[in-house]
Amino acid sequence: MRHFRSGVIPLWLTGVLAAAQLAKFASLAPLLRESHHLSLAATGLLISLLEVGGALFGFVAGLALSRIGTRSLLLAGLALLAITGAVEAFAADTTILFVARAAEGIAYLFVVISAPTLIFAVAEERDRPFALALWSTFVPVGMAIGSAISGQSTALVGLKGTMLLWSVLCAIGLLVMARLPIAAGKGGGRIAMPRIGAWFATLGFGFYTIFVCALSGMLPTFLVERMGASIGGAGVAAAVVSMAALLGFVIALSLIRRGVLGNWRLNAALLVSLLATAAAAPFIFSSGGLIASVVVAFLVITLSGVASPLVFARLPMLAGAGSSHDPRIAAANGLLTQFGAGGALLGPPLGGLIAARWGWDYLGLAISLLAVAMLGALLAAERSSGQRFS
Repeated sequence: MRHFRSGVIPLWLTGVLAAAQLAKFASLAPLLRESHHLSLAATGLLISLLEVGGALFGFVAGLALSRIGTRSLLLAGLALLAITGAVEAFAADTTILFVARAAEGIAYLFVVISAPTLIFAVAEERDRPFALALWSTFVPVGMAIGSAISGQSTALVGLKGTMLLWSVLCAIGLLVMARLPIAAGKGGGRIAMPRIGAWFATLGFGFYTIFVCALSGMLPTFLVERMGASIGGAGVAAAVVSMAALLGFVIALSLIRRGVLGNWRLNAALLVSLLATAAAAPFIFSSGGLIASVVVAFLVITLSGVASPLVFARLPMLAGAGSSHDPRIAAANGLLTQFGAGGALLGPPLGGLIAARWGWDYLGLAISLLAVAMLGALLAAERSSGQRFS
């Protein structure tokens, strides 16, 4: 427990802070569309550009992490988040805004590659599955906090003030992490490739981030433009929906404590959670009312949020890691970031494109299909691990 308080929790909060930068533009999307004359698809791209670094360089960064050093990369990422956030606040030109957002994506990559690797190193062996399962919630929790803070602060300090607020928060995070006594990841280690099971599992996580980020990124716009919600109200609703992942995490944690990892109950848990996700998703955008849409979206995030922590908890084993400092852990985290960032980069603009071209109902159907694709990839990962289920 001491390691959770002194190491795991602060590192998880760092990931939450980084993920909040994805949600800040989702909540501010209606204002950004108006001030910069952006189309719905372009707005989605601006939201998801935070993931461009991971989508392009995630796996390579994971392979090289043992050579570079995890702690220094984490601090560099937080510093760059603070700088790019300030640039975004004063960007009068649309091109500068997009470039700053892309640079912010590199900073995001540094944080989400280094933090889980440090978490695995500092957590005690018996706590590692729980620590990694907790880390799996950093995106939805960050999205929730980012949506809530951005939506409410806009009414108080405006668009520019909200972006400056996030820059200050990242600078504070940098100061806190610089003082945190974590001695791990000094660099100079060897490079190793993860096993095939990790590839299937991280591909499944990529499908997950596509539909979660499409839903979370486009939900505020849907609620404002189709349901008549205010920007602040839509931000709070999106925050509540994103926080549903914590309920999914609690369910997954209960399953882990009961020994679900490594036996037939893991497959059963994946089947139930993701097939139920696929069944509920079409009703998000066709429920007929604001409250009903939010409730169904909350249910979808909860159900899919059961599967996601199981992926993270299983990843070191699927990668073939033999110790807490095995370089295959960093490589698998890089692979996870590659697919996850690629999915998050694709999700919001894809969601915007589907909604603009075919209607919001088809976005719900697309989420269903992606949930089924995630299930197939995760079952393939477990099958390829060579472990027998009984």
